[in-house]
Amino acid sequence: MIKAVIFDLGNTLVSEDTGNAFPYAVDVLNKLKEKYKLALITNVHHTTTSEKVQEILADAGIPDVFEVVVVSSQVGCSKPNPRIFEIALKSLNVEHKEAVMVGNIISTDIFGANRLGMKTILFQPSDTYQRSSWEHPDHTIHSIKDLLEIV
Repeated sequence: MIKAVIFDLGNTLVSEDTGNAFPYAVDVLNKLKEKYKLALITNVHHTTTSEKVQEILADAGIPDVFEVVVVSSQVGCSKPNPRIFEIALKSLNVEHKEAVMVGNIISTDIFGANRLGMKTILFQPSDTYQRSSWEHPDHTIHSIKDLLEIV
């Protein structure tokens, strides 16, 4: 049974081009918060702090719904390193089998979570995103609202 949903930030919840939340992201997060623990894991430049990540979320209109925010620059590892996922899981007090990872990059978000045995959902808002023959998510979605039908 899924108890937690963990998200990537850039180009999953917030467009890196515009800084805006993707359509439906706010509504979906608010709905998921009613039933699941929510976390965010983000790979950032080594000088980016968790305060800056909170600022990005606020500027995009993302509500304060995350119980845990894991910022690579502050924990000393980044996705796909299993340690960064384990930090989030431990902080949420859930097992890997009880969590799903939602992200847009196969080589970091999906690969890392798959290695721990987490369920994975690849977010591909357009056909310009990568396809992979070596690593596969459990599901692929093209809109964040599709997430509600899966979890």
